Amino acid sequence: MNRLMEVLKKEGKYIAATIFSMIVFWLVFIMANLDKSYLYLAFQIILLILVIYIIISYFLYKKELSSKEKLEELQLENIALKNKVIENKKYTQEYFLMWIHQIKTPITAANLLIDMDEIDKAAIKKQLFYIEDYTNMALTFLKISDPEADMDITSVELDKVIRPILKKFSIIFISNRITLEYEGIEDEILTDAKWLSILIEQIISNAIKYSVGGKVSIIYHKERNSLEIKDTGIGIRSEDIPKIFDRGYSGFNGRLNQKSSGIGLFLAKEIASKLSIKIELESQLGEGSSFFINFGRKDINIKL
Repeated sequence: MNRLMEVLKKEGKYIAATIFSMIVFWLVFIMANLDKSYLYLAFQIILLILVIYIIISYFLYKKELSSKEKLEELQLENIALKNKVIENKKYTQEYFLMWIHQIKTPITAANLLIDMDEIDKAAIKKQLFYIEDYTNMALTFLKISDPEADMDITSVELDKVIRPILKKFSIIFISNRITLEYEGIEDEILTDAKWLSILIEQIISNAIKYSVGGKVSIIYHKERNSLEIKDTGIGIRSEDIPKIFDRGYSGFNGRLNQKSSGIGLFLAKEIASKLSIKIELESQLGEGSSFFINFGRKDINIKL
C-alpha cells in the first residue's frame, strides 16, 4: 500500500492532467449539448488507460526500488568487506611487529649462550625450540587466514598425533620441571591429522607456558569422545574465560608472561571450527585449567 501511494505521488502530475482533461471534456459536452453516451465511453477509455498506466508504473517502480535496494545492499557488503580487509591487514601487521619483537628474545638469548665460555647445549636447544615454535605459529597464522586452506579428512589415530607433539615439547617439559601424565590412546577419529596436530599443539603449549614446576595431563574420555588437556598452572580469571579464544587477547595471564602473543588459542579455535570440533574450557584461578577437545559423534559430517 505504501509503495502504491508513492507511485501515485510520483505520477501525480499525469493523473491530475488526465482528470483535468476529463473535466474539460465534460464541460464541452455539457455546453455543446452533445450526446453524453460518447462522453461516458471516452471516460471509460481514459480511466482504463489511466489504470493500466498506474499498474505499469507501479511494477516499474517496484522493480526500480528492488534494484536500488540490491545495489545499496551490495554497496554495504562491499564497504563491510573493505573494512574487514583493512582490519585483517592492520591486525596482520600488528601481529608480525609483535612477532618480530618476540622472536628477538630467544635469538638474543641463544647468541649470549653461544658466546659463553661453557656452552649450555640444553639451554641453546630450548631457545632454538622457541624460535622454531614462533616461526611455525606465524606460518599457521598465514595458512589459517586462507579460506582455501587444504583439508585431508581421514581416519586418524590420536596417539600418533599426540606423541610427536610431546616429543617436540620434551625439552620444555624437562627445563620447566613439568610432570607429564599420558598413558596412550588407542581410539581413532575422522579428521585432518595435520590441522588437529596444530590445534593440540597450541593447547599443550598454552598449558606448559603457565605450569612451570607443575603437571600436565592428557586424558581421553572415550564415553564423550573428548580429549582433555589439563594443567596445574596459575589458572584463568573468570572474566577472561569468555574472551580467551579471541584474536590477540591474552588477558591478565598474558600480561604476566611475555611469551604470550594472544594468538595460539585463537588459532586453536579457528582450526576447531574448520574441523567441526568444539573446545570447552574449565578453569580455577590458582588451581589450573582443563581444555576439552570434543570430537562429537563419530558419524557427524566434517565441514570442508
